[in-house]
Formats: sequence, structure tokens, C-alpha cells
Amino acid sequence: MKKNIDTQGRLIRLSLAIILLVCAYFYSSWIALIIALFVLFESLMSWCIIYHLLGKTSCPTKKQKRK
Repeated sequence: MKKNIDTQGRLIRLSLAIILLVCAYFYSSWIALIIALFVLFESLMSWCIIYHLLGKTSCPTKKQKRK
């Protein structure tokens, strides 16, 4: 899996995962728990399946050195 999420995207997804985990706990929602775990996985691995399918990336590109 090639990384396709930048640091800002990871932090946003991590925040969303924490919020969803809290909601899943208070409302005893299995659906919210599954979504939260998936979003947490994405943020920890820096990889998004939707970005992968669309061929998109939000990571900065490495510039090649000129000679």
C-alpha cells in the first residue's frame, strides 16, 4: 500500500475516528464502531481506498534534482 494521504488529512481522519468511537460507545452503535475503526485504520496507514481507486493522492510530490 503506497501512502496517499498527507499529514493534515491524517489528523482530520484521526479526529473523526475518535469522535465516532465516542459516539459508538455512548449510543452502543456497531455501525459507528465499524466506520470509526476503518477511518482509524486509514489514518494510521496513511492510505485511503477511495483515493487509491480514483488514482488521487494528497501527499506532496518529491522534486527531482536537476543537473
